Amino acid sequence: MNRKSEQYRFARIEGYRITLPRLEEQFKDGAVNLEEMKDALSEQLAKRAFCAPWRRSEIERAGCRDGMRLAALEFLSQYQDALRDLRSNSPE
Repeated sequence: MNRKSEQYRFARIEGYRITLPRLEEQFKDGAVNLEEMKDALSEQLAKRAFCAPWRRSEIERAGCRDGMRLAALEFLSQYQDALRDLRSNSPE
C-alpha cells in the first residue's frame, strides 16, 4: 500500500472513530425529530472543523473529513431505523 493511501485510510478511520461517539453523546438524552437531527449533522459537517487537528497533510484532512461524513451518515441511518422500528411496534 502506498504511503498516501495509508495516511488517508488511517485519518478516515480516526475521523470516524472520533465523530461517531460525539454524535451519540450529543443526541443520547432525548428524542429529536429527524429534521432537527439532519440540520444538526449538516451544520456540524459544514463547519469543516477537523476532529483530528494533528492531521496536517491535505490527504489526511480529506480522510478525516470523509470519516466524519461516514460517521454522520451511519448515525443518521441508525436513528432512522430506530424511528422506523418504534413506529412499527407502536399500537395504533
